[in-house]
Amino acid sequence: MTRKKPLLTLRDKTKLKNNRDQATAIMKLTKDYYQLDALEQCTELLPKQASILELDEQLSSHAIYFAKYASAKKIYVPTKERQKEVQENMLHNHIRQVETVENDPEKWYTWLPSVHLIHFSKRIVHQSVVAQLLPHLANHTVLWLETENTDYDDLLATRNYHKVHSLPGHAVYTFQEQQTATKKEDGTDVEKKVLEWLETYKGQIDEVANQFAKQQINAEAKHQRQLEKQKQLTTKKWDEQITAHQKELRQLTSQISDSNTMVQYISDAWNAEKMVNNSLNQRIYTLLENEKPVLLALKERNIAQQKELAILRQENKQLAKQLKQIKTKYERLNNTKVIRFMRKYWHLKKSRKLRNDT
Repeated sequence: MTRKKPLLTLRDKTKLKNNRDQATAIMKLTKDYYQLDALEQCTELLPKQASILELDEQLSSHAIYFAKYASAKKIYVPTKERQKEVQENMLHNHIRQVETVENDPEKWYTWLPSVHLIHFSKRIVHQSVVAQLLPHLANHTVLWLETENTDYDDLLATRNYHKVHSLPGHAVYTFQEQQTATKKEDGTDVEKKVLEWLETYKGQIDEVANQFAKQQINAEAKHQRQLEKQKQLTTKKWDEQITAHQKELRQLTSQISDSNTMVQYISDAWNAEKMVNNSLNQRIYTLLENEKPVLLALKERNIAQQKELAILRQENKQLAKQLKQIKTKYERLNNTKVIRFMRKYWHLKKSRKLRNDT
């Protein structure tokens, strides 16, 4: 019977299945949600009770985050891979906002305009799903794409979607109306302003460069001092460890020598005891050989005595039986009328004799 894998618990007590993938490994180290920075950026753009389309069913942690921290009303998840895992993670965390839908974009067009956020994972964004869903989106929809390809800027710009957040490997787009053409400023005024800005920026750049150079010099000096201090501490620590190891080595050497001496002493004592035991055993065997005839004679005598005792017991039994018969006959005779009459006669005779004597 295979043992179930233990659940992975994040800082906010969220429980997830402990899978062997990159996202789970990162969450296991950080004890927090995968792609947390992008999740926080997208959550800031969402209203309360928002609807979300999560196009990465492998990461149920995104759905749990939006349900907890974005107060999402409904989270659509197309289930195709790891469906059981997604359902179990929702059950462990008591999340009820998740609704599983078929993995067919053509069947989403009825409810797609009500969605406030769509998350396209790396493997989804390269399947032309963005271009397929773009004509059916509402103006309030936020698009979260996991890609570094800038070609999507031009594609999304055709539908007035422009980038508002850019993170390493992520881009967030929102719908923005085209701005009306502003009045063209006078060329001379623009040139003057540009020159003024350049002078200002030049002075600021020089000042920043000087400050940066000073900070770099101070940082290098501080770093050098830290390195020297660290080197001294490390050297001192190594010297202390070497001294401690040498002391421990001497103690171990002394203990080994004492142990060898004790082992030799025990070995000599054991050998001497073994020789004494052998000598005693030989003497015992010799005595047993000498006493063997006496023991055999005693054994024969004992057998004869046992036989004689058996005969005496039999005779004693017969004599006891005869004595019992004699006692019975005596009692029976003693109780007869003749004996009782004779006993009275002898008593009377004895009493008369005594009176005559007196």
